[in-house]
Amino acid sequence: MKQRGFTLIEVMIALAIVALSVGALLGTITSSASNISYLKEKTLAEWVALNRVTEIRIGQQMPAKGKRTGNAEMGGMRWQWEEEVIELPVKGMFRVEVHARPTGEFIDDRRDTAKPASQTEAKTSAAGSNLDKVGWTTTATGVIGTSQSALREAIATPYAGAMQGGPNTPGPPGSKPQTPGTPAS
Repeated sequence: MKQRGFTLIEVMIALAIVALSVGALLGTITSSASNISYLKEKTLAEWVALNRVTEIRIGQQMPAKGKRTGNAEMGGMRWQWEEEVIELPVKGMFRVEVHARPTGEFIDDRRDTAKPASQTEAKTSAAGSNLDKVGWTTTATGVIGTSQSALREAIATPYAGAMQGGPNTPGPPGSKPQTPGTPAS
């Protein structure tokens, strides 16, 4: 019985197939790695923009109309943000658009408890057209109104539903129902 091996051409074709497969696999891995980096940057930029919108919403003062720029630190990087406050057709309502992008500067952002956690605002006004907005990584939009309250205490009573006689459970037989919003006795 005669043994037959692979010819040189068969070996070269097999190697070419393996080389193409490895190349495609490396391309897929590289693409996945760049997608992960992009998604991380996009997520952090979204958080920076949403944090700025939240700071405006919970602030004690209404922001002035117009554009402002500032910086934030998050995820080991410095981020630039630009906010624009625009009055809406409804009296007392404003739209807040915040654009964010990385500056490319890496920082040590371990939290120092003596340092305030808010974002810093530059006193300069931003300039640029709508074409400049293309360079921003993300945009967050929020609406804020002028009807803010200076009251900073709880507006509801503690939940007493699990206690006997609470607003959501019946009291002892023959007792009157409790008025909603009053604490359980």
